Amino acid sequence: MRRTTRIITLTATIATVAALAVPGASANHEAPFDGPDHDYGAVVDYPMVFPVAGQNYYSPGFWAARSGGIHHGIDIMAAKMTPVVAIADGVVTYYNGSGNQSWVDKYGKCCTLRITHAGGWVSKYIHLNNDTPGTDDGQGWGIAPNIGIGTTVQAGQLIGWVGDSGNAEGTSPHLHFELMDKDGVVVDPYQALKAAQTGAPVALCRPPDSGAIDTLLATTALIKRDSRGTAVYELQRFLTAIGYETGPIDGVVGNLTLGAIRAFQEGRGLNPDGIVGSVTRSHIGQVYRILPAMPVLDDDNRIIRPGYRGEDVKNIQKLLAVAGYDPGSADGVYGPLTQSAVSEFQRDYGGLTVDGKVGPSTRDALAAFLGLGDFEACG
Repeated sequence: MRRTTRIITLTATIATVAALAVPGASANHEAPFDGPDHDYGAVVDYPMVFPVAGQNYYSPGFWAARSGGIHHGIDIMAAKMTPVVAIADGVVTYYNGSGNQSWVDKYGKCCTLRITHAGGWVSKYIHLNNDTPGTDDGQGWGIAPNIGIGTTVQAGQLIGWVGDSGNAEGTSPHLHFELMDKDGVVVDPYQALKAAQTGAPVALCRPPDSGAIDTLLATTALIKRDSRGTAVYELQRFLTAIGYETGPIDGVVGNLTLGAIRAFQEGRGLNPDGIVGSVTRSHIGQVYRILPAMPVLDDDNRIIRPGYRGEDVKNIQKLLAVAGYDPGSADGVYGPLTQSAVSEFQRDYGGLTVDGKVGPSTRDALAAFLGLGDFEACG
């Protein structure tokens, strides 16, 4: 991830991080979050058949704004009447269009279809064709024959055709595709769709892996130019993991490793002398302890906002606390204290929209504030 470094004195302590590890009485809501496996909008690795069987194009769009809310789906653009197929084996558990006359009068006869798959996952297919072929009359039926509630379908089986039904009238034909996990949480299917179409692996977010740094944190010797040994090896591995270029990880402090030490010190608001003593080691320890939370800072498309719940929110809360801003307990709920902490950080940092939401600019600013380099956690 690319960011502009901004130096602000850090006030957080390791004790702050430790205190956040055990949620106490919540200042955001009644109880800590202990809910679904996925966050809303999480990138998932879900094996599937690509749902549009014909020429198409699509792009990331889960987090796009729609009618004051979030799109929470992917629009796959294709010609009207392009076949739509089931992404996996399952049972049709919902479709609409014919039983509600007022809905028919407003939107035409068709078409939304929902399939429940193994493990409780659900795929949803919206804007299926509702026109007589060659027209835009709203009098067609875009769900395939013999498809109804309770119908068992197989992966790749025809279930309907691309159209412009519902609130897509007047737009280019497309399939609005959604994916929900077993808990009913809507997740971002873009990477899974790419994997289905190209065979490329899904780019999931994972914490940077620095390995253990026990020797580095325990040593009392100064680490400086030409220092050698296990502590240096661990230092190089750590700095590389958080995005600083050390050169070969060979256990020797050469020019590139020296530059990486200085860059880390500068990012943490320390004297960039290139010497790792007790103060720099303390800051290394602080950053090491927040490595598990770092992927939330590299998820470029997502906007995390008040009302959200989950591990990503908990990680934002931990990072805010380390940066010296009080989000309340790290309970995974984006409540008033978390919103206030985000807004305060945005005001103090400068150059950010003070809206209490964590979008790309605020994520990059928080990463720079914490002294992180150009690390990669997603992809």
